[in-house]
Amino acid sequence: MNAILLPVKRFDDSKQRLADFLTSAERALLARAMFEDVWATLRCALELRQGLDRLLVISAEPYVLARCKKEGISCMEERDPVSHSESVNRATPWAMSLGADSLLSVPIDTPGVTAGELVVMSQLRHQFAVVVAHSADGTGTNALLRTPPDAIGAHFGPDSRRRHLEEARAKGLSAEVFECPGLMADMDTPEDLEKFLRLERRCRTRSFVEQAMKGRREITACR
Repeated sequence: MNAILLPVKRFDDSKQRLADFLTSAERALLARAMFEDVWATLRCALELRQGLDRLLVISAEPYVLARCKKEGISCMEERDPVSHSESVNRATPWAMSLGADSLLSVPIDTPGVTAGELVVMSQLRHQFAVVVAHSADGTGTNALLRTPPDAIGAHFGPDSRRRHLEEARAKGLSAEVFECPGLMADMDTPEDLEKFLRLERRCRTRSFVEQAMKGRREITACR
């Protein structure tokens, strides 16, 4: 089974690096918009039936837990989430216990990703044990495909692209970097938000960011 893993932290604890640009309430709304966009894309990718078999979620967010229950999606509830890496590593043996022999981890803060991009990345499991979709700056990791799911550990954050590739090679595993515009669109800084708008992909997150940017420009103009 080729599964997708979606880790989701609590919305009110998301996007802390945007604290100087968005209020806490706005950051929570942004997180929910990103979740809705990625959720819809993942469900679409599954419906294509081109190699992606099942969606799995790990989260401490009440809205996400309720959504999974309502839609019959397997979800591992986190009581004490620590980091994105820790969430993925916690969920990996669980995913394997459900029958996953390949696992594609996708974050909610890549709302511009398309179902087609996810299908193309997932198909690389036939050629490589580890596939890394890097962040916009080229050093981090946004999506990680592992076959089997525990081929290597998950190490997200700065310099994680190198760490993932080096661990794979140290274990004698084949590894590849996947260049993907939708998975490179980070949402961590005001500059990232501007770049996301230039991606020109219609979604809830785009509408939210457009309104947020407009509001900041109006405030600046009034000063």
